[in-house]
Amino acid sequence: MEAVILAAGLGKRMKPLSYVLPKPLFRLGDKTIIEHIIDWLKSNGVGKIHIVLSYSGRLVESYLKNKKEVDINFIYSEPKGTAGQLIALKEHTKSTFIVNYCDSLFNFDLKGMIDFHIKNKSVLTLASIKRSIPVNYGVLTYTKDGILKRWDEKPSIELNVFTGLFIAEPLIFGYLNRDEILHLNDLVIKMIKNKERIFAYEIPGEYYDVGTLKRYIKILKIYDSKIGKV
Repeated sequence: MEAVILAAGLGKRMKPLSYVLPKPLFRLGDKTIIEHIIDWLKSNGVGKIHIVLSYSGRLVESYLKNKKEVDINFIYSEPKGTAGQLIALKEHTKSTFIVNYCDSLFNFDLKGMIDFHIKNKSVLTLASIKRSIPVNYGVLTYTKDGILKRWDEKPSIELNVFTGLFIAEPLIFGYLNRDEILHLNDLVIKMIKNKERIFAYEIPGEYYDVGTLKRYIKILKIYDSKIGKV
């Protein structure tokens, strides 16, 4: 199966580091972020990887062009949002493909998600994981008459969140316009309204989001610990 890494963003949430290097080339442990993603996809049987870059992404192509153990195709796009940049892929694939954001890292067996996608004849399968979201207030539970039943101080709410990974069919290209900036959530809402078959798959393994400078610094420590003391 083919995969796509979306790396055509501007790295705004990573400033000032992204003034120096594009986000995919930030290091985590002994590899860059994008190398971790490529190696994980390759370990799950992906034979070809398309990388969508903005026109400032030449440095990424230059860094990866000698990575011979996997077939990489570099595609260039203007920053058009998380879904809009996929239109650049339309001429390069005609079959089912995996999409991985360039700031989402995983460690689980992808075969289960692929089988789930195929079994359900899904057009779009979104990878989900449970996260506890803290509420920084005292939460009141009361009847319609205002009689107080409970007070929960700063509770956590468990939610199913999107992880930046999905499997898609080429049918989604019909929802994309070359002149439109479109984010994935807006694309999914359009498809739900049209009653397309869209599923969520709860992933069974690790997921790291390095989309902001604060999260990158936190996860950097995790990956540094994996390579041991120097």
